[in-house]
Amino acid sequence: MRVLTRSAAAAAFTAVGVLAALTLPAAPALADSTRDDSWHVKALGLAEMHKLSQGEGIVVAVIDSGVDAKHPDLERNVLPGVDLYDDDTKGRVDREGHGTGMASLIAGHGHGPGNRNGVLGVAPKAKILPVTVKSERSPLIAPTALAAGINWAVDAGADIVNVSLSSSFNEELNRAVDRAYQNNVVVVAGVGNRKDSLIGNPARHAGAIAVNGTDRKGVISKEAALPAEEVNIAAPGEDIVQAAPGGRYVTATGSSGATAIVSGALALIKEKYPDLTAHEMFQRLLETTQDAGDPGKDLYYGWGVLDIRQALTGEPDGRGARAAAPQEPEIDEELAAARAIKGPGAEETVIVVLVWLAILAVLAGVVVAIVRLRRRARRRRAMLAGNDPLSAVGAAPGSAGTPPVAGTPTAGAGQPMGATDDEVWRRPPG
Repeated sequence: MRVLTRSAAAAAFTAVGVLAALTLPAAPALADSTRDDSWHVKALGLAEMHKLSQGEGIVVAVIDSGVDAKHPDLERNVLPGVDLYDDDTKGRVDREGHGTGMASLIAGHGHGPGNRNGVLGVAPKAKILPVTVKSERSPLIAPTALAAGINWAVDAGADIVNVSLSSSFNEELNRAVDRAYQNNVVVVAGVGNRKDSLIGNPARHAGAIAVNGTDRKGVISKEAALPAEEVNIAAPGEDIVQAAPGGRYVTATGSSGATAIVSGALALIKEKYPDLTAHEMFQRLLETTQDAGDPGKDLYYGWGVLDIRQALTGEPDGRGARAAAPQEPEIDEELAAARAIKGPGAEETVIVVLVWLAILAVLAGVVVAIVRLRRRARRRRAMLAGNDPLSAVGAAPGSAGTPPVAGTPTAGAGQPMGATDDEVWRRPPG
């Protein structure tokens, strides 16, 4: 077993982000068997939990490959979002299928009579805010793209940000997670799978909830889990049925699905307890888990396995405060208030720049006019005194105050004299 510390992981990553879909190859699933094959729906007791909360009024941003807003299990649940590479899609077109799968596990409502067919998400009345960070031209995702996606989601009013992706260490990405936490927006990220050698960002950040995957028995998955000190919680992540673009379905294994399920659980918590801060959301989610593996926090389960019932109806047991929990980002109220001020968008920025350019152009015109008027005034005074500088050809060095003699320039024959702001020289006749 290989466990990497945060410092080792930071050194191992390059400056370029890597797309880690955190999901192993998927197999097709038949639509009529989708609900029956969704073992995690029964394991989590979603039918009962939806009597307490369905995530109504909660916005979950899905930072991914886009979301197919026309999928029958997601219709009316996908808000207009953003695509970092195509303004026209608004994030509502999925380039590879991953984002649609995550959105369905979070907020799928099924379809057909009584919505009994298709994928039932953990929070079927939550809204999905799609944020596309993957370009068709490249399989790689720079960490700065993830940072931009998180910042945009925070400004757009997201309550929870799902990042079932992994990227490299980056200060801008870290600042984006800090900013989300300061604004009481919870970032949920997958830790990776066994095939991965180390945990990536933003799961490594203490301000994000890092999720590992379990199998049907609630035991840590042999494929959908990556042991690491950053793991906070485990949730179903093996053989998970999810939606795919074009009204299709797939079965996939990976911490991606587990991450989406935890994001859905947080949407249920947020609806039931709308005034919780980010820190209190952490407590209610993590301190109500079922302890598994080694007692207390461990490398596989973190604080334990997701228990939605206890999170909605119980109380945090304080285990995080009693143990060496990951240090949460310090809340600086002044900094949080400053970061919460939404900056100007692209259109506003262009307008401001144009206004300043116009102001500078006017000022430049005024300065030029003043200089010209001053020069004309000097020439008039010189003419009245009988010493027009326009008729002068120069003065020898050291002869200041002595009028030059016409026809005897101090420069070489035929050479023009230099000019300054206050003097204009011209070539002598002859």
